[in-house]
Amino acid sequence: MIQPPKRKWGIIRGGIMIAVLYSLYYIFLIDSTFYWALPRGVRHANKIFLVVIVYVIGTYALKNYVYNWLMFIWHTIHVVVIGLLIIIGVYDLFFKTVTTELKNLSQTFLEILISPLFFVAVAILNNRLIKREL
Repeated sequence: MIQPPKRKWGIIRGGIMIAVLYSLYYIFLIDSTFYWALPRGVRHANKIFLVVIVYVIGTYALKNYVYNWLMFIWHTIHVVVIGLLIIIGVYDLFFKTVTTELKNLSQTFLEILISPLFFVAVAILNNRLIKREL
C-alpha cells in the first residue's frame, strides 16, 4: 500500500504529538514531587490512561500509511503489553506490592509504549518497505 506524500504529514503530526505527551508526562508527573504523594491507584490509572492516549494517537496517525500486517503488529504489541500492565497494576493495588524487579519490568514496558521511539520505528520500517517495493 503506497500512499501519496501528503499522508506523511499525518505521521509527522502523530510523532510530534506523542513526543509532546511523553515530555509532558515526565515534566509534570514523574519529575514532580506531588505525583509521588498521590495514591498508587491514581498513579496506575494515569499511566494506563497515557498509554491508551498514545495508542490512539499512533493508531490514528498510522492507519492510512502503514501496511496492514505492520498495523496488526502495532495493535498486538499494545494490547498484550497494556493487558500485562493492567494485571500487574491490579495485583499491586489489591493484593500486595510487587517486587522491585517486576516494577522495573513494568516501567520498561511502559517506556516502550509511550516513548516516540516505537512509533518512529514503525514509521521507518514502513518507509523502508515502501522504498523497497519501488
